[in-house]
Amino acid sequence: MSFIRSRPSLRHVLPLLFLLLAALPAGAIGILLSQHAWDREFRAVREQHLQLALTLSDTLTRYATDVSAHLQLLVSHLEENRSVTTLIPLLDRLHFQVAAVVHRHGGIEHLVAVSRDRQAQFPETFFNTLTQRPSAPLSPSAPSTHPVFSPVQHDEHGNPILFLSYPLGPDRYAVGVLSTTFFIEQQQKIHFGEKGHAAIVDHLGRILAHPDPGWTKEARDLSQLEPIRRLLAGETDVTQFFSPKVRADMITGFSPVLLTGWGVMVPQPMAELQAHVRQGRRTIWLVIAIALFCSALLGLVVSHWLAAPLRRIGMVATHFANGVQAARVAPLGPLHPQETAQVASQFNAMADHVTQSWKAQHRSEERFRNFAEIAADWFWETDLQHVFTYISPAPKHHGNWRFDALLGQRWSDHIEPGINDPMLAHLQTYMDGAEAFEDIVFVIDRPDEQPIHISVAGKPMYDHSGALTGYRGVTRDITARLQAETQLLQAQQAEERRQSQKMEAIGTLAGGIAHDFNNILSVILGFSELTLYEVAKGSVAWHNLQQVMTASRRAKELVRQILTFSRKNGQERQPVQLQVVVHEAMKLLRASLPATIRIRQDISEQAGTILADPTQMQQVLMNLCLNSAYAMQRSGGLLEVCLDAVEINKEPYVRLTVKDNGEGIPEEALERIFEPFFTTKTASEGTGMGLAVVHGIVTSHGGTITVDSRPGQGAKFEVCLSQLGRAELAEAVPQGPPPKGKERILFVDDEAPLTRLAERTLERLGYTVVAITSSLEALETFRKSPEAFDLVITDQTMPHMTGDVLARELRHIRADIPIILCTGYSHMIDADEATAQGINAFLHKPLLANDLAKAIQQVCRPSEPVW
Repeated sequence: MSFIRSRPSLRHVLPLLFLLLAALPAGAIGILLSQHAWDREFRAVREQHLQLALTLSDTLTRYATDVSAHLQLLVSHLEENRSVTTLIPLLDRLHFQVAAVVHRHGGIEHLVAVSRDRQAQFPETFFNTLTQRPSAPLSPSAPSTHPVFSPVQHDEHGNPILFLSYPLGPDRYAVGVLSTTFFIEQQQKIHFGEKGHAAIVDHLGRILAHPDPGWTKEARDLSQLEPIRRLLAGETDVTQFFSPKVRADMITGFSPVLLTGWGVMVPQPMAELQAHVRQGRRTIWLVIAIALFCSALLGLVVSHWLAAPLRRIGMVATHFANGVQAARVAPLGPLHPQETAQVASQFNAMADHVTQSWKAQHRSEERFRNFAEIAADWFWETDLQHVFTYISPAPKHHGNWRFDALLGQRWSDHIEPGINDPMLAHLQTYMDGAEAFEDIVFVIDRPDEQPIHISVAGKPMYDHSGALTGYRGVTRDITARLQAETQLLQAQQAEERRQSQKMEAIGTLAGGIAHDFNNILSVILGFSELTLYEVAKGSVAWHNLQQVMTASRRAKELVRQILTFSRKNGQERQPVQLQVVVHEAMKLLRASLPATIRIRQDISEQAGTILADPTQMQQVLMNLCLNSAYAMQRSGGLLEVCLDAVEINKEPYVRLTVKDNGEGIPEEALERIFEPFFTTKTASEGTGMGLAVVHGIVTSHGGTITVDSRPGQGAKFEVCLSQLGRAELAEAVPQGPPPKGKERILFVDDEAPLTRLAERTLERLGYTVVAITSSLEALETFRKSPEAFDLVITDQTMPHMTGDVLARELRHIRADIPIILCTGYSHMIDADEATAQGINAFLHKPLLANDLAKAIQQVCRPSEPVW
């Protein structure tokens, strides 16, 4: 209790804590604001001074423009002998004293006195300024006759004046005499701080207007000052300098006046800036001090507000600990915080629970005992020597077992050695390391000598000090489960064998029809291609033939895909723009889906290029879309297909997304949807191969496929495939026209349309062709004149003699004759076998002119480029 009393009180800690919490950020803010006060003030003064200088410069530019225009207007009136009476008031407002037309050598041709209080007398000092006229206009855009201003001069009374003049001829000048009143008026308008002012100088740096009248009257030369030198050089800026007038460091904004060469600067002593900054810093720290005082005062009020109910709860807790079980905290008033009210309420609830805990503990023990008696598993505890210290009653289906007989005995005393030795060692390792274990399976004999399998799980027990005291666990009879799993596995294996046999039968059927179908496609493709050369490009017939060619190529790819799916043919991959494949597939899908399913497409035309089998890519999209359509077949819905480019781990990928709002996929099925033969459809609706095929195609292309689905919320499949790099794209060179040649070719095929097609196609490319429909006749023709042919192209599947046998016979006659073997499909020979037999090239029907011409060139002229 003395230790508790020695602890600091909340009433003391909270005000101090409030003060510290406020002092840290306030001090940091004060230091930060104080450090940056000078920078802020300096930036503000720079902007102010520069703006003042630019504003005054603009005013003087407009004044110079006005006086120049009025002088020219006056002179034009004088030259034309017109009255200038109406111009006198305008010139007076512009502070003209005299205007005249004079000669270089002193003659005065016209003289106009503008000021009424001044006699019409022209200052002779003007003629001295002619040598000081700028040799060129002060503005590059001003003409040579543009009026120019002289340096500041003095009249006969010693007052500063300016001459504004421009030449009227070789020796004649128009001259205006200006007082500096306007400059003084504008200078006097600018005054700030204690000594902030403006100054105006002429193009030689002599004062036109200054706060000091003496400097103004004597036109003091300030050209030695740095800001004056820079503004006379055409610069506009803000700088610091030492003022001989104020005898202090100054900051000034300065700017030249366009068209005149004059300059303005707006200086202010740096000491005024520093005084303003010091005043700002004092204000900052005063505000911070007031904030700290308020925070400490607030902490004192809050501490009293919080401590009072806590002291009351502490007193009740002391009474309850001393045995007063009825002690409870009285309800707190509405002004007390919610948290302390909750603490009081929770303390009262805890006191109620403590008084009834022994009853709850008793009920819990009784409940566990009942569960243990009726459970299908049995529970146990062992000590550190693995001796049973507790075993629950035997389950009812093991009623002839006496588990209580195991008490005081070890595990190993009742586990048959031999078959169980590895699992016993495994269990011993866990127990020796005081680690939890689960699903360790043993085989034991029941009292009726029937073996059963049990699964054991357990975890270590510790006392209140954390010392290991033994193990507690559960044992379950899993014999029936293992038997059911074995039966299920056998059924699955039988189903997989049945499906495998079915797929093999499909493959055999596909191979059987591929030969004839490819021959038919060869005729369609070949004669369509020949006819394309006979019709005008762009005509209706030409476009119709293009559609025939496109459909025939699609049929060709379909046959190849069927053979690939049935493992009868290899896969060929090429650079593919997936957006083209998606567009074609969506046309087919729209016609095959019910009208209740809407389709939304978001296909990026810049998705990129991948290396893939285009037919397989179409199969992936079709299977995913049909799978989504099946999920929406009852109530319809929205099918979304998106294609875009993404970046995964800084690598470019093309992403295909198929999304629906159908029934969704149950969580237990998500992990198996890509397994072969797994399906939730009935036997008449599917085989469970669709998504398995998709998964196989995507992974074989080095891609990934993911699925996100919830029951009732639809499903989203994402397929990501790597984009081709620039180097890989460069290898995909577009095909040119078929290469031509002059070789003599013996063409053999048992299909007459194909021989006619080959003859016409090859002769069009420049070859000499002998086309024969019988392999025996072809052999005799070659035997009679073997040197008459440079190449033999033969079909594989022919009556009497197949293509590979014909090739061997031809080689017996002439060993060096090049041979190309063609086939719609043959289960007897493939490309590898043909190469092993010495066949020079192996081609699959249907053949296009480009494919055949390329193969001929590679066989007969391998050193020439293909395209």
